[in-house]
Amino acid sequence: MKKILFLLLISACTSVQKSATQVKQATADPVAVNQSEQASPGSFKKPLTGLVCRDFDRIDVANGSDDDMMKITNGIVIQLYWKDIQLQENAPVQRNNKVDNAINWVRKFKTNHGVEIPIKIRLYSGIFSPDWLINKSYFMLNETKVPKYWEPHYVAAYADIQQKLAALYDDVPEISEIENGGTGIKSAENFIRPYGLKGKKAMQNKLFVSAGLTREKDSIAIVKSYNAMVPWKKTLISVCYSSFQYLDRDGDAHESAALTFPFIDMFIQKFGKQAVIGNNGLRTNAGHNGDDFEEGGERYKLYNYFKMLHDTKGVTVYFQTSTTERSGSSLAPVIREGIQYGAKYIELPTAPRQYRTLLGADLEPLNKEVKNNR
Repeated sequence: MKKILFLLLISACTSVQKSATQVKQATADPVAVNQSEQASPGSFKKPLTGLVCRDFDRIDVANGSDDDMMKITNGIVIQLYWKDIQLQENAPVQRNNKVDNAINWVRKFKTNHGVEIPIKIRLYSGIFSPDWLINKSYFMLNETKVPKYWEPHYVAAYADIQQKLAALYDDVPEISEIENGGTGIKSAENFIRPYGLKGKKAMQNKLFVSAGLTREKDSIAIVKSYNAMVPWKKTLISVCYSSFQYLDRDGDAHESAALTFPFIDMFIQKFGKQAVIGNNGLRTNAGHNGDDFEEGGERYKLYNYFKMLHDTKGVTVYFQTSTTERSGSSLAPVIREGIQYGAKYIELPTAPRQYRTLLGADLEPLNKEVKNNR
């Protein structure tokens, strides 16, 4: 019955576009938390804080040339590809993987420097799923096989890998957070779709329609990806949110931040203080598609919804900055923007050895300001 109610709620929420004001009014009361599905709030691991390295592979682990920067960096993100850790159907997680390597590294780093560096796992699925899963049901997109992530066998496989990862790493203190990217296609971002209104992207719309994807199926798949994360009892769970994108019956593309709000509310209702929300494209209105970040823009609406949930319910917020090219300026103003929206941690776009070049004398003050953000 509970699952049915969830599906009815998502169907109702996505049937009509609500304004940001209406949604905020509808969610003014504190979100109820289903404690039967959670560990006690006091047992959750601490969130990452401050400035964070977005990719463990960018650290010069072998030579230690990044050690000075990592001493003041407050976390690392592991870009983990599903295809690398489950080579056969129902198989256990392949060991000596990126997670294991990162755990070993942060433990040695603590021994050598007395600094603890927490870890966030970002599991990439979609086109990075194992071949045995993709080949069950896929369609072609620009000569790339894209699995039908909304179909039951895919949803079940995603739940299986999360259960196996949780069994290995939920009790590991260095693993602070796991990101749910179960409906991502080319990234671990559940809401990003390669739809468009014209040109090549508009032609891609028809491929998704022909493959059988509908707005309802997409919505249900997102909700079921939340359910897959339930085996994690101590580790924080994050979702990268963007504007909800969908195709109408004619195959025309639409997107709306307001349609994302019910998905965020449902995620927080399910996981409470274990939930972390964020976005991977932080920049100011001086950057690429800057009007989207100005008042009235879709990203502006989304980020202010994050801030409202942070301010009223204490929800943990994170951001990953855009590249410096897309940001349109130095990263310091971008990080300050993230602080204003309530970010507890912000992932930087380059290797640690470049942090000083990116931020200069602002590095330490901004790091401290993000760490102390409340």
